[in-house]
Amino acid sequence: MQSAVYRDLRDRRVLVTGASSGIGAACARAFLLQGSRVALHHHTGSVAELAASFPDRGLPVRGDLSGEEGCIIVADAAAAALGGLDVLVCSAGIWEAAPVATIGADQLERMFRINLFSAIFLIRESLPHLGERSSIVLVGSTAGQRGEAGHAHYAASKGGLHALALSLAEELAPRTRVNVVAPGWVRTPMTRTALAERGARIVAGIPLRRIAEPEDVAQAVLFLASDASRHITGEILGVSGGALVPMPR
Repeated sequence: MQSAVYRDLRDRRVLVTGASSGIGAACARAFLLQGSRVALHHHTGSVAELAASFPDRGLPVRGDLSGEEGCIIVADAAAAALGGLDVLVCSAGIWEAAPVATIGADQLERMFRINLFSAIFLIRESLPHLGERSSIVLVGSTAGQRGEAGHAHYAASKGGLHALALSLAEELAPRTRVNVVAPGWVRTPMTRTALAERGARIVAGIPLRRIAEPEDVAQAVLFLASDASRHITGEILGVSGGALVPMPR
């Protein structure tokens, strides 16, 4: 994919969470290709290959974002490694099926801790390190806009993320812009099984008739982090191939 060139992103200090795979990895690589210096957050996965490809600008930062302490460690380590922060991309997240009749307290809390609470803690801890013209981009989901049967806890966590962005867009302005990208189906390790089982039916409900690649989402994140969107805050940018457009199903 040919990427737009955002010259203002060169040498910008960026923290990308969940950079070991999927959307997070694509976002991290996209910023690195723009010349940014990127803190590559990972936990159970590896960012070694990505860091080795950009040895001067890709800096691994390990931490568990399921608890407040881990979020503090990641934000502080990233800011120390980069000498501050200009962009925060909250991409780390989990997605799992669970009919509401089966959801237990531990499963529900884990979903919200990783998908929503971590963003709140990371933003809180990043604030002292964010420079002028800073930008926060949260990776939401179409599930947070229209719901998702069988994944109510996931949809609720993403809906909360959207509400968080709308609140902070006003609270942190004008110094920091806060926006959301809301992907639909994306071809990542997390969705591999579902797409293998019902990919044709999923594609039939997407006007553009294709499943997004992680790079499609990363391009939207670059735009929202760059000066090209300097007058945009509090927005939810869909990257779903038109999945929310009313159409015959």
